[in-house]
Amino acid sequence: MASRWRSSSDLVAMKICILSKFPPIEGGIAAKSYWLARGYADVGASVHVVSNGNTVEDSYRIDGCYPHLRDIERVTLHEVEEELPWHIPDEPHSLGKLLDTALVAHEEHPFDVIDTGYLVPYGIAGYLLNRITGVPYVIRHGGSDIVKFLKAGKLGQLLNEVLAGAATIVTDNMQREVFSGFKDKLEIQVPYVPNSQAFNTSQRHKRSAPKFLYLGKVNWYWERKGLERIIKCCGHFPEGWKIDITCQGKGEERFREFLRENSCENVCISPFVQPWQVPAVLKEADFVFCLTVDEPIPSFSNVLVEAVSCGTTVVVNEEFESSPYEALINNIEDTLLRVTLDNPHAMAGAIKERWKTLEKRSVEDFSLSFTFDEYIADNLQLLDKASTTISSSI
Repeated sequence: MASRWRSSSDLVAMKICILSKFPPIEGGIAAKSYWLARGYADVGASVHVVSNGNTVEDSYRIDGCYPHLRDIERVTLHEVEEELPWHIPDEPHSLGKLLDTALVAHEEHPFDVIDTGYLVPYGIAGYLLNRITGVPYVIRHGGSDIVKFLKAGKLGQLLNEVLAGAATIVTDNMQREVFSGFKDKLEIQVPYVPNSQAFNTSQRHKRSAPKFLYLGKVNWYWERKGLERIIKCCGHFPEGWKIDITCQGKGEERFREFLRENSCENVCISPFVQPWQVPAVLKEADFVFCLTVDEPIPSFSNVLVEAVSCGTTVVVNEEFESSPYEALINNIEDTLLRVTLDNPHAMAGAIKERWKTLEKRSVEDFSLSFTFDEYIADNLQLLDKASTTISSSI
């Protein structure tokens, strides 16, 4: 992913609208949008984030994000109205709120390009904003967009228009075929590269007993993340070995009930942390679990590459498909510990064996093929190209 950007001086006057999930919304897309905003701003672009993070339900809200989000140089956060007048039928009107907020922001700070961070509703809002203002937009998508909408045929006619109107559709090799009807618009990209100023191997501490981490949502289907297998494995750990489950979600109470039933005294549950705090959390862990069980669609794990950048060993399924990461992570198998999920005792044994040799390994073995600077430059070149696209709506 070599940089194709012309000159850093070209960025100074660029005004980018990021229309996306964004903290305090949790999850990979929101965190990725945060780091993109920081990266764009750090090289001189003016970034205006339009998001509805202030209206997200408590289960998926990260506490403590303000005032940090309002104090990032060259990044301005525009959040939607929290409430509209009650009417029949009553509904959240997320799309209308996003569009209205973006229109106000554009009137005050005219955008050169719109960078959307999820197809529904943010990509739709970008399409409508383009139709009203003529500002070109880039489409990015999440896994739920693929499974719940595109493959399920939901909002099919509308989403086809949204994709057709985009200057660029950003995807990865795993999802290339989903967008085969728009090949002339596709930009195939490594999904995510962590910011090396934050995600690195500095300030790691050697300790007598390992620390374990799970970081992510606990939805109704939390078993798909392997949490049941993780907890059963932890029951075979030596005394003093602890795991921190950093999570929130609508399945949290059922998960806590599972913990009570299994008397898991070496498990600590913590709430979500802000994206800028994740590097410190990963550096405090020796192992991070990134397991999947019957996942409906293969998805790229931001946590996995962030953990590798921090020198943290990643525990994955024995059958884990590493090919989507091979172009990004050097010597990827050296950074992973493959375990069998059907035998908790064997799983714990494999972890114990790896811990014996872990302190002999150099954190220099944990490295990425691309830098964050290259990732940002690649995205800025993509946005610059999109910003010169003449909209069909004009």
